[in-house]
Amino acid sequence: MSPASSAPRRSPRQERSQFTVDAIFEAVARIVATQGEDALTTNRIAEVAGVSVGSLYQYFPSKEAILLAMLDQHCDRVMLELDALLAQARTEGWTPEQQVRGYVRHYLQAFGGGPQEGRALARLSWKLDYRASVLISVRGASERLALHLQRVAREQQMPAPSATQLFVLTRAFMGAVRAASLEQSPLLDSPEFEQALVELCIATLAPGAGLGGGATMAP
Repeated sequence: MSPASSAPRRSPRQERSQFTVDAIFEAVARIVATQGEDALTTNRIAEVAGVSVGSLYQYFPSKEAILLAMLDQHCDRVMLELDALLAQARTEGWTPEQQVRGYVRHYLQAFGGGPQEGRALARLSWKLDYRASVLISVRGASERLALHLQRVAREQQMPAPSATQLFVLTRAFMGAVRAASLEQSPLLDSPEFEQALVELCIATLAPGAGLGGGATMAP
């Protein structure tokens, strides 16, 4: 499918248009959560959204285009939430481990865990991640982590992770969440999975420190 066919045909500028787009997004979420992704067709989406198929096609040329638009909206919201979380961490003086743990937990909820409805949509989004636009959107949240770790290293007077270390970290981080989501792994709910991701980040920030011994970072 060409990029032109996977992009919304027009921007919802009027309140009525935004209401229609919101209804379409809500319909997709409801269908995926209650009937599964196999039931996701443009006809079914239009029916559940209470709009005509013609109206749906005025905004989106395909169900893939709807999913891409939903993911873009979701990623934008998550970016703002993560920025707010990190701002709170700085204001309240969280330790590096607390900051990383808060970030990891929010990322997991946004892109893999959380309510069943969100999990189903996350899996669909990860299945589309071979598309450059989707990969860029989701990767942005991971690279936010790299920037955050660089800042923490400066504030804690630690050696800053190299660009190569940060690249490996963000892709390993994103890949682990993607695999757990696509495999519907029970790890998504486990404290052990969250802990492993936190330790991965801390190890990049302070090699050899570890959370269980040596120069530990207090929770």
